[in-house]
Amino acid sequence: MDQPRLELDFHQVFERVTDAYVALDRDWRYTYLNATACELFGRRAEELIGRHIWTEFPEGVGQPFHRAYEKAMAEQCPQQIEAFYPPYNRWFENRIYPSADGLTIYFRDITERKRAEQLAAGQHEILEGIAAQRPLVESLERIARLHETMNPGALCSLLLLDEDGRHVLHGAAPSLPEAYSRTLHGLEIGEAHGSCGTAAWRGERVVVADIAGHPYWENYRGPALAHGLKACWSTPVFGSHHEVLGTFAVYFREPREPREEELRSIDRMLPITGIAIESARLVERLHERHRFFEMSQEIFCILDPHTERLVQFNPSLPRITGYGASELTSRSYREFLQPEEPRDGSDPMVVLGRSGEQVHEFVNRCRCRDGSERLLEWVSFAAPDGLLYAVARDITERRRVEAELAHASSHDPVSGLPQHLLLGREVGDVLKDSTEPVWVLVIGLDRFQGVNESVGHLTGDDVLRQLAGRLQAALAGQGRVARFAGDEFVVTATGLSADGALALAERLRAAVAEPLEGGDYRLLLTASIGISHSPDHGTDPNDLLRRAEAAMNQAKREGRDRVSMFSVEQMRDLEDRLVMGNQLRNAIRHDELELHYQPQYRAADRRLTGFEALLRWNSRQLGRVPPARFIPIAEALGLMPEIGEWVLDAACRQLRAWLDRGHRGFTVAVNVSAQQLQRHGLVAQVGAALQRHDVPPAMLDIEITESSFMENVWRVQRTLAELKALGIRLSLDDFGTGYSSLAYLKQFPIDKLKIDQAFVRALPADTADASIVRTIIAVAHELRMHVAAEGVETAAQADFLAAAGCDELQGNHLGPALPVLQAGERFDDGHA
Repeated sequence: MDQPRLELDFHQVFERVTDAYVALDRDWRYTYLNATACELFGRRAEELIGRHIWTEFPEGVGQPFHRAYEKAMAEQCPQQIEAFYPPYNRWFENRIYPSADGLTIYFRDITERKRAEQLAAGQHEILEGIAAQRPLVESLERIARLHETMNPGALCSLLLLDEDGRHVLHGAAPSLPEAYSRTLHGLEIGEAHGSCGTAAWRGERVVVADIAGHPYWENYRGPALAHGLKACWSTPVFGSHHEVLGTFAVYFREPREPREEELRSIDRMLPITGIAIESARLVERLHERHRFFEMSQEIFCILDPHTERLVQFNPSLPRITGYGASELTSRSYREFLQPEEPRDGSDPMVVLGRSGEQVHEFVNRCRCRDGSERLLEWVSFAAPDGLLYAVARDITERRRVEAELAHASSHDPVSGLPQHLLLGREVGDVLKDSTEPVWVLVIGLDRFQGVNESVGHLTGDDVLRQLAGRLQAALAGQGRVARFAGDEFVVTATGLSADGALALAERLRAAVAEPLEGGDYRLLLTASIGISHSPDHGTDPNDLLRRAEAAMNQAKREGRDRVSMFSVEQMRDLEDRLVMGNQLRNAIRHDELELHYQPQYRAADRRLTGFEALLRWNSRQLGRVPPARFIPIAEALGLMPEIGEWVLDAACRQLRAWLDRGHRGFTVAVNVSAQQLQRHGLVAQVGAALQRHDVPPAMLDIEITESSFMENVWRVQRTLAELKALGIRLSLDDFGTGYSSLAYLKQFPIDKLKIDQAFVRALPADTADASIVRTIIAVAHELRMHVAAEGVETAAQADFLAAAGCDELQGNHLGPALPVLQAGERFDDGHA
C-alpha cells in the first residue's frame, strides 16, 4: 500500500472518531483538527492549522485545561481532566497524550452528565429534607439554589397559590432582592398579570424575554426594572391531581429567550417542587388532624348486653353513623353494630374473652344510616354490674390503606399484574394439591431496551400496560399472568396437554406481535417464549421458572420471535453448570487452578519472544475441565476478578522464577477479562503483583479482548492509560471479531494487535482473509503497533504471515500450551 493512500486512510479514520480531536506541536500550534473539533470551535481547520492555541483562544489561558496541557507537555505523562469552560458555559472531558512531537488531545462535551450528577445529588438532599419534614421554605430555597447552580445567571423565584387559588404568596427567592419579593406577595393571578400571574391563571408556561416591552408586564414592570430584572420565564407547578400549586419562575438581568436545554432544566425541577409543596401541606393537615383527635374524637359508649341497648355515648358515635341520638338509644345496637365476619351471628360487642378476661379487643362492622359500612376497633371492659364500657376508633381508612399497600407489595405498579413471587406462591400451593402438570411460560420481549431508548420510559411503561392487557385477554381464562422482570412476563396454567401449552404460547406470541399504538407512537414488537412443566422439569416453582427462562433464552439465541420447550438436554446442562459453578467457587482455595504457557516466536527468524499464560482447571471432583466450559460460568457468576487476580499473581511469580534462572529478553502475556477491566482496583492489583515479585513492568503483557472495550469506553480508556503508566505492555486480543472499528485504535495506548485465528485459519489460500491480514498489519504498523498472529497451525500460514510483515507468531505449529516445566525447556531451544 502506498504512503499517500495510508495517510488518506488515517485521516478518514480520525474523521470517524466521535470525539473532538486535535494535535498540537511543541510550539502549541495546531497540526490537525478533525471535523468534530472544527464544529465545536465554529472554525474551519484551514483557519487554525499552524496557529498558536492560546493566541486563537486567549480566554483559555489560566483555565484548568491550559494547566493540564502544560503539565502533560512538561512531564511527558498522559493527563485526563474534567472541568468547566466558562466561555462555552459547558463541561468538557479532555484526554491528553504527550509525545516528543507535541500533544494529542481528545475532548468531548460532558455537560449533560455533569448536570445530571449535580441534579441527582441535589434532589437527593432535597428529598431527605422533605422526608425529615423540614420547613417548606427551606426545601424551596434548596430547589432554587440547585437550579441557579446548574444554570449560572438564572435567578429563581418560587411562588405558592393561596387557599382560594387566586393570589400568589412568596415561597423562596434566595437570589432576588427581598424588596422585590415583598411586592409579589399577595398579587392576584390573571391574564396579563406578569409572567407568574399569567402562568398560574393559564396553567401553562409563560416566557417573557423582555420585561420592558411586553404587555403582560404593563402594570408590573416598574419594580422589576428598578431591581435590574429584564426577563422572566414562569412555569406552573402542578400537584398530583393536576391542580396548580404555584409557579417556578426564572429571572435574568438581561433580555433573553430560553434555550431548549434551559427549559428542560426547569422541567426537571418541577416534580420535586410539587412534592415539596404537597408534602408540606400534607404534614400541616396531619398536624390539624392530631389536634382534632386530641379533642377526644374516639367513640365512648356504655352498653347493656342483656337488653342490647346503648346506655350512654359521646357525640362521635352519631357523627360516624349518621344516626340521631334518639335513634341510637331506641334501637338494638345489633341493628347497626355487626360482627366483622358477615356470617357470624354472635353479639358484636364481646363481653368476655376465651379465657374469661374482662378487657377485650376486637373489630366489628358499623352499618351507617346512608347504607355504608365502617370498621370499628374496640377495647371493652365488662363491669361487675353487667354493663359494658367500650372505646372505639374508626379504622376503615387504615384497613383500606393496608389493603392498598398489600396489593402494591404484591403487584407490579406499571402493568397492574401480580408480581411473579405472588404467582410463585400460588403455583407452589397448586403443586402440593394437584396431580396435573403445571405449565410455566416465560415471555421475553425481544429488544425491548431499544423501545425505552428510542421513545422513552413513559412510552415504554404504556407499552407494557397494553401488553399486559393483551396477554390477559389471550389467556382466555386458561391461566394467570404476572410481571417477571423489566421486559418479561410469566404465565402459569394447569389442565393443558403439551400441544395445548404450545398452542397457548403461540397465541400469546401472536398477541404481542400485533401493532402497538399510542398517542404519539406505533410499534411492532415480538416475543420469545420458553416453556417448562411439572413434574418432568421439576416440582418447585423456582425450578420451573428458571427452566422456562432458560428455554426462553434459547428461543432468543435461535433468532427470537419463537417458542421453545425446555428440554432434558437443557436441564442437564443447567444442572451441570450449577454443579460446576459450586466447584469453581472453591477452585482457588483448593489449589486446583494452574497455568500453561504457549510460546510466542518472532516471525522473521522464529526466535522465542515470550509466552501467553493460559488458565487450566483440574477439579478434584470433575477432573480436567476445558476453559471453554468453565470460563463462561465464571463470568456468569462474577468470579473472573478473583480468578484473574490469581492468574496475574501466578504469572508474575513464574516470570520471576525464569528471571532467577538467568533467562532474559522475553515477555509473559496475561489475559484480563471484561469484568476485571470494568471494576476498580485492576491497576492496583497489577502494580502490587509486579512489586511483590520484583518483575520489570516491560516484561508483563496484559491482553484485552476487543469486545471488552465497548462496555464502557471512557472507563476502559482511563484504566488502560493507568496500566500503561506502570510501564507494562498492552495487547489487543482477537482483533477483528469485536464491535469496534479501526477508528478506536488511536484512542487506546495499545502496543500489540493480535490477529484473531479466524483470519489465519484459511491462509494463505483464502484471498479475502489474506487481504484483511495485510491491511491490519499495514495499519497497525503505521500506528506504531506490534502485530502478532494467533492460531498458526501450518508452516504455510507461518511463512505467509512472516512475508506479510507480521511481527510475531503463536499457535500449535510452533508449540502448544505447555505445563511450566516443559515451557521452561523452550528457553534452551531458542528457535521454533
